[in-house]
Amino acid sequence: MKTKRYLLFSFCISALLLSGCNDKTNIEDITMTLMLGIDLNEDNEMIIYSSNPVFDKEVSDKNEEYSVKASSLREGRGELDSLLSGTISKGKMQVLLIGKKVIQHEDWFELLDSLYRDSFSSINCKVIIVEESVADVIYSSPSDKIRLPLHISKLVETGDKRHITRETTLHNLQSDYYSKTKTGSVPRITFNDTINLSGFTLLDHNGIYAADINQYEGELLQLLSNTKLEQLFLTTKFSTDDTNPFQTKLLSYNVGDLKRKVKVTYENGQFVFKTDYSLAIYIKEALNENPYKDREKMEKELKEKLTADFNKLVKSFQDNGIDPVGFGEYARAFQYKHWKKVSDNWGDAFGKSNITIDVSVRIKDEGLNMR
Repeated sequence: MKTKRYLLFSFCISALLLSGCNDKTNIEDITMTLMLGIDLNEDNEMIIYSSNPVFDKEVSDKNEEYSVKASSLREGRGELDSLLSGTISKGKMQVLLIGKKVIQHEDWFELLDSLYRDSFSSINCKVIIVEESVADVIYSSPSDKIRLPLHISKLVETGDKRHITRETTLHNLQSDYYSKTKTGSVPRITFNDTINLSGFTLLDHNGIYAADINQYEGELLQLLSNTKLEQLFLTTKFSTDDTNPFQTKLLSYNVGDLKRKVKVTYENGQFVFKTDYSLAIYIKEALNENPYKDREKMEKELKEKLTADFNKLVKSFQDNGIDPVGFGEYARAFQYKHWKKVSDNWGDAFGKSNITIDVSVRIKDEGLNMR
């Protein structure tokens, strides 16, 4: 019994000696940067944008936005310190917006040095390319949405789940930048009264802007990359009639199982990729088509259309000397001796590669039809 009392007394003394919340910081005294933006103005000067929540009950506007001219993010933080009343915290940053004009310059990636070097920065924040002006997005603050940084973050998360887009974090961006086997792809948004996901911006092996692809092409890119599928929804048009829009022939469907086989050889001084894709689809809509009566015919038409679309997209990658799919990973794994010789300039070697893609389609479910 005495031992228990002694232990209890010792515990109480130890608890009293603890510092507790002596060094606490009130949330009202912190400027929590949820969204950061980088862009170039008309004079080619770099502008740093910051969007921060306001927790003061006396303030009606629950978000504050600031912009400063600076040569680097760290210098920009110093400028922002003179404007903000709270201590800046980047640990909760959700979104990094980068203007399209920025990524068209060499060595732009070096601007992110402080974010990777600072252990308090969040390298899991989402990176997004802005087609027009970052300022238009930062200062939009729609009244019918949650806080703008959280709205954009949620928009990308939902788009990722439905395979409309794919999340790219600071960590992913850095991995792609230093990779010798693939190039980066970053979600792109446009702003026209509302913020819209609009496909991907593709980067070359130096991280510089190479091309844009739309939402449909972005979905094909995810299929080419063998992305794990959950809710990938596609619409394929077989023909359109400008005079009568109700005569359009199309299929809308979910893609279920996806299987990919890639064979790579080296022949006559070039890499040869033979890639086969097998798709299981579930029809959700069929306009001017009858999947019950013409199942085999529709599978053939869909196979031909998807095969053509895949090959066209990959050919555009080759023309730009970029490899967002990651064919280089197969070249390194199965033809390392030849890949090693071109590893420092894989974009050119990939552009000269012989690539054939074949798609097989199986209609697993035609959906209900009460007619």
